[in-house]
Amino acid sequence: MKVVLSTHVFLPEFSGGTETLVHGVALALTQRGHTVVVVTGYPPSPEMEAGDRFDEYEVDSIRVVRYRCGRTLPGLETNTVRLQYVNRSFETGFRRLMDEFAPDVVHFHHLQRLSITAVDVCREKGTPAFLTATDYWYICVTQTLLLNDGRICDGPAHDAANCLKHLAAMRPKSSWAARTLSYVPTSAVGVGMSWLKRPQKRYSGQLGNAQALAQRGKAIADRLLLLDKMFVPTKFTQTVMERNGLRGGRFRVLPFGIRTQGYNRRIRRAADGVLVLGFIGTLLPHKGLHVLLEAMKRLPGTSRVELKVYGSAPEEGTQYALDMRMRASGDSRIAFCGTFENPGIADVLDGMDVLVIPSLWHENMPLVALSAQAAGCPLVASDIGGLSDVVAHGENGLLFAPGSSAELAEVILRLSADDDLLARLSSQAVTPMDTECYVDELEAEYRDACERLN
Repeated sequence: MKVVLSTHVFLPEFSGGTETLVHGVALALTQRGHTVVVVTGYPPSPEMEAGDRFDEYEVDSIRVVRYRCGRTLPGLETNTVRLQYVNRSFETGFRRLMDEFAPDVVHFHHLQRLSITAVDVCREKGTPAFLTATDYWYICVTQTLLLNDGRICDGPAHDAANCLKHLAAMRPKSSWAARTLSYVPTSAVGVGMSWLKRPQKRYSGQLGNAQALAQRGKAIADRLLLLDKMFVPTKFTQTVMERNGLRGGRFRVLPFGIRTQGYNRRIRRAADGVLVLGFIGTLLPHKGLHVLLEAMKRLPGTSRVELKVYGSAPEEGTQYALDMRMRASGDSRIAFCGTFENPGIADVLDGMDVLVIPSLWHENMPLVALSAQAAGCPLVASDIGGLSDVVAHGENGLLFAPGSSAELAEVILRLSADDDLLARLSSQAVTPMDTECYVDELEAEYRDACERLN
């Protein structure tokens, strides 16, 4: 079987959850004798605004076709908002790949930096197409369903009028759009967005961006209905997506799989009375490292707790990462340990007693949480969608109110004072689905779809 997998970014430069998932699936399929091509995006750069945007390389003998997206496409598309979900340049290259490779199945894991119209190409070719939703890009232009003040957003409303206000507010304070829109009721903005949403002439400039935003939801939802199946890691993810207009799709809840071998699964106890906490994640605000650092500050001076921070920041998070280091400066209990290659995660987890996931957004199903469980490492996590599907409070971990550094500090103190609780949570860690079992499920879905065509 020939299979195309897609992701928004990929190894070796990027090694987040989606990239790791795709890599694991690609390896497993290849080892079973299938031929796999990974199609990936790449962040735009100022110097890359014209010419052939496709190049190729290999990762572990897997062919990777990379599309370097631009902020605009001179002669094709200058609307920066529409280009995030409809990219005719990528669509043309993807169609060329489909003709050359002739896959039996296409499995999208992300379409950011690519194009939702890749689904149209699969439909034209009669190729079964699947999608795994690893975040909320399909309903939220920022992916996170988070407002600027850190509160969770329920999703687009009034034809994405609230999204328009949100994006405007993200601009510098001097922006006239931000100042004006902040005073206009969302329902009133929605009247204009409803008018812009209707098929009519294309506008340019800021009005054109608003129009593209108003039309985004339907453009994506219509394509998702064409998929053979859409996999989601939790029922919560499905509920959020259905609540935001993605109804009628062929959903299947399929928890992510990881390589479960190689972990030193042991019962955690605070060695020498020191509780070692760990944070593993991208250094961006929605991951909540600042909440954890504030909780550390709240601990009494007599508490014996250490924190190891693993992760780095993408370009847009540079200032946040610097701020986090400044907050921790002078605190000998906190160490920033940089990043590590994914195969090294077992050793990293072996060096901590508890993994803390203080996220502010609806995580889908973080692979790092599954890895921690495979190692017998208890979880302390925000009581928020996705995470609360992985953590059973009081059984394999503890939950706290999202954003509450005070509550998190109480949880940390509780664990540092009760070694038996730490051991019990560790002993009840849930073994996640192995990648091989996960790919068994995918392979069966692929074969069923192909058989239906014959």
